[in-house]
Amino acid sequence: MNQEPTPVRLSAAKRLLDVAVSLIIIAVLSPLLVLIALMILIEGLFIPQNRGPIFYKETRITQGKPFKLKKFRIFKVAAYKPIRKSGEIVHTKALERNPENITYTGYLLKKFYLDEAPQLFSVLKGDMSLVGPRPWNPVDYEKEIAKGIYRKKVIKAGLTGPVQIHKKDADKFGGERKLDNDYIEFNRTHSGIRVALHDLNLLGKSFWFMLKGEGL
Repeated sequence: MNQEPTPVRLSAAKRLLDVAVSLIIIAVLSPLLVLIALMILIEGLFIPQNRGPIFYKETRITQGKPFKLKKFRIFKVAAYKPIRKSGEIVHTKALERNPENITYTGYLLKKFYLDEAPQLFSVLKGDMSLVGPRPWNPVDYEKEIAKGIYRKKVIKAGLTGPVQIHKKDADKFGGERKLDNDYIEFNRTHSGIRVALHDLNLLGKSFWFMLKGEGL
C-alpha cells in the first residue's frame, strides 16, 4: 500500500481566484440560475412524473471531509428515490446513461454542464475549489483509500479539472488517476501565482467545452 501523503495546502492566490471568479460567474449567471429553477418547477407542473425538488443533494468528500454537494436536479425522482430507500449509494453517472431517467430540462442542463452551477456556492463557502479532482461519494472514496490511492483526500475537490478537460483522451496522459496526481503535484511544486494561472487556463478550456455543449 502506498504511504499516505501529506495534504496539500492551497495558496492564498488560488483561494482568491476561487472567490473572485465564483462571485463574477454567479453575478453574471444569476438571471439564468433563476430561469433554470423556474424551468424545473414549470416542467413538474405539466409533466407530473418529472416533478420534484429544484436541487439534487448528496454527500460527497472533499479533502477527506464530507460535505453536501448540490446540483440542479436533472433526474426524475423515481430514478433515484428507490436506490436511496434501499440504503445504497446513488451512482449518478450510471443513471445518466439511461435517457429515461432524465427530465427534459435536465437533458439541456447536462449538455452544457449547468446542473453543476450551484456548486459555485460551495466554492465560495470553501468546501470546494474551482479546479481540482471531482468529489466522490463516501463509498467510492473509501474503496480508493483502501487501495492506498489518496488523490481524493490530499487536495480540495474541484468543480472542474484536468480529468474533465481530457475526458476523451485521458489515456494519452496516463489515465484519470495520473491527471489528478499530476495536478496535485503541480500544486505542491509551484508558487501560488503559477497555480492560479494554471487554474485560469483550465477554467478557460472548461468554458470552451461548455460552449460547445460537450459537458465536462
